Amino acid sequence: MTNKYKNIFHTLVLFALIFFLLHSKILSNFVWTFPELFMDFKGPINWLECHSLGFNLITLESVDCGLGERIGQFNYGYAFLNIPYNEFLGILYRTYLPWIFIFLFIFFSVAIFSPKNKSETFLLYLALLNPSTMLLIERMQLDCLFYLAIIFAVYNRYYFIHWFLGIYFALIKFYPIAILISIFVEKKDRSLKFIFFIIFFLSCLFFSYLFLNKEYYLFMANNMLPGKAGYHFLYSLNSLPKILTYSFAIKYQILLILFYSLFIFITIKNYKKLSIDQNFILNELYTDKSKLYLIAGYFNLFLFTLVSSYAYKEIYLILFIPYILHIKEKYNNKIFNILIYILIVRYIYLFLYAYINVHDEITFIDGQRVFSYKFLITIFFKAILDFILVSFTTAILFLKTKLYIIDKINNK
Repeated sequence: MTNKYKNIFHTLVLFALIFFLLHSKILSNFVWTFPELFMDFKGPINWLECHSLGFNLITLESVDCGLGERIGQFNYGYAFLNIPYNEFLGILYRTYLPWIFIFLFIFFSVAIFSPKNKSETFLLYLALLNPSTMLLIERMQLDCLFYLAIIFAVYNRYYFIHWFLGIYFALIKFYPIAILISIFVEKKDRSLKFIFFIIFFLSCLFFSYLFLNKEYYLFMANNMLPGKAGYHFLYSLNSLPKILTYSFAIKYQILLILFYSLFIFITIKNYKKLSIDQNFILNELYTDKSKLYLIAGYFNLFLFTLVSSYAYKEIYLILFIPYILHIKEKYNNKIFNILIYILIVRYIYLFLYAYINVHDEITFIDGQRVFSYKFLITIFFKAILDFILVSFTTAILFLKTKLYIIDKINNK
């Protein structure tokens, strides 16, 4: 069977498995499921419907748009409300679009993996069926769309399309601005002068839109706090400080300084080890897998280090794997071999973590949430695996970034 037919086979099998899991009770043993599928996707569609009916969503109050229930506060960038809405589109958005996104998510993930052996196939299935990915799919967060946009930015050759998408998505959620990193790596012979012209032009578009709608964005900036994941959903460098503060009453700010410093120190150590023999990274600098790693790397770094991200934002790690597998097979680098083992162990551990996460009893004492020792130990080990994995992958990201910059300067 050729790779093309193997990829089609894996796409169909994975889609069938995910469809089955979404409609079975098995998933609720590993994911905090909602009463309906795609609830995080349907909420924003309700905002679009309310906006189309003329209701003001730029308010701190929930809004009664006559949809049978009050609509929660709008917390996306104002640009989201430019998406067209009518009765037909409402049916398309709510009923069909989530399934289209799921199919595309699977199809393109399989395509960039294109597994060649059983171990790669096993890793592909682990990456797409693990509880964090299923949480994203069950709720259908916008990160599924951003994930597809990264792949599109790498393989699309009509560059202005994904430049526009990067600007537009950044006006909804800021971190997709990382899509525009593609400007530096789309064409090896693109001059620095032209790169800065593109950035200047896109910056004018971005800030012009912000200026024209400044009252909406200022209101959101001053009144809307970004959502922060609780202990059950954490994917963040803040995880270990939060867990240790809760368990031992150590001052949170001290632990933050300690673990951020430790993260920087370990990342630098790994960076230096990789720099000793960096030719293999330089040789692969402009490959599609390398570009995927670079763009997804900055998505992941922002979400892991600067905010208390939800677990479903781990999906950007999936876009690292094709590059890691390629380097491991072609150059047999020790760090990349270690990374594969860390990924496999972590993905397998996520099933245990998620099961305990869901089944740990919710207890309150004097009105305060109390966590069991079993739960705390489980999320502690998950946080350690996250810490180790992201420190390794960030070292690779920074080395790749340095080599891109040097290459551009040397070829100006």
